[in-house]
Amino acid sequence: MTFSNLIESIKHNEGYRARVYKCTQGYDTIGYGFAIKDLKLTEDVCDIILKQKLEKINDILENRFCWYPTTPIAIQDVVIEMVYQLGYTGFSKFKKTIYYIETEQYSEAADEMLDSLWARQTPNRAKELSEKVRSYETNR
Repeated sequence: MTFSNLIESIKHNEGYRARVYKCTQGYDTIGYGFAIKDLKLTEDVCDIILKQKLEKINDILENRFCWYPTTPIAIQDVVIEMVYQLGYTGFSKFKKTIYYIETEQYSEAADEMLDSLWARQTPNRAKELSEKVRSYETNR
């Protein structure tokens, strides 16, 4: 069974909303009337969402930082992960780190990453990502 007619009817009647909203019963809802309290996402669905989020972050970085597209992929991955965790606004506060990445001073960028509230709040992740940046410089 494909449910194609039923799917079209539900889409028509529920409408689509990309952001969370309150339904008529007061529940947080998203998409085609998916009550968040009842929503269980499979890992496959989460993988799709994650990939789309990473593509969007990459596009934002390409448009906002002229240095980003020519930065090595290993460094781009670190930047994307930082933006994923901190948001673009949070990442943009790492002015010295950004400068050092832009000027290919990766050891200094790694030091700056660790000299932050972010590193104190999520020390394992910050250490792991800063080591990736630092190791890129030593492996060039």
